[in-house]
Amino acid sequence: MNELISKIFTIPILFEIVAALAATITYKFFKDEKNISFKFLCFYLWLVAFIDVMGAYPYVIYYYNYDELAFFIDIDNKKWLKNYWIFNILIAIAYIFYSWYFREQLYLKKHKKILKYSIYIYTIFCVLYSLYTPLFFDTFLKLNNLFGLLLLTLSIAFYYYELLRSDKILSIGYSLPFYISIATLLWYISVTPLVLSSEFLVSIELVFLEYYRLILNYANYFLYGIITFGIIRCYWLNKSQNTKSFSSSTLS
Repeated sequence: MNELISKIFTIPILFEIVAALAATITYKFFKDEKNISFKFLCFYLWLVAFIDVMGAYPYVIYYYNYDELAFFIDIDNKKWLKNYWIFNILIAIAYIFYSWYFREQLYLKKHKKILKYSIYIYTIFCVLYSLYTPLFFDTFLKLNNLFGLLLLTLSIAFYYYELLRSDKILSIGYSLPFYISIATLLWYISVTPLVLSSEFLVSIELVFLEYYRLILNYANYFLYGIITFGIIRCYWLNKSQNTKSFSSSTLS
């Protein structure tokens, strides 16, 4: 049982939970940060942690020999023994959320409009492609990842462009979107090639699989560690926030 728990609640997932807790507690105590982007950041972080935990269900199936049940013996249901489908959904949600999050930081209507329709198009594409491709249950969807990375890069590029043209650049050290932009951009640039090549890493290539898992784990440490650090630095260590926010600590 302890082995099963360690397979489900891994250290990367604990990092995700810590980031979600940090965001939730900050949202509770800092009145001025009760905006829609921060609120949905809390929801998103909890959703990621939840889906990652749920994505470990193959370990439960094999641990209790549920794969011998009549449902899984049926050839049409064997696809559920793999968890690619749930992470294909999570990957699409992640690209959509982060693109929307950075759109919320923009002030130029032209950029906001471009991202708005780009997000719509990407969402529709992901839904249709996931419904009709036979690869949905067998591997990570390459097109969803490639187009998602392009969408995210465009969103962050617009964010950086407007940041450089505004006074916000003067207080960039206390800007949570800036920390999230660095973390997400580096995470997706480093991890997307691994995701796209995952189908070539068969189980007998143990050395490659080990490096694959290590890179994914350290990428998650970096992503959610930076998000947690950014939340603490921008709100709990920011004196200007502290002097005006704790009066609202009793608000729900």
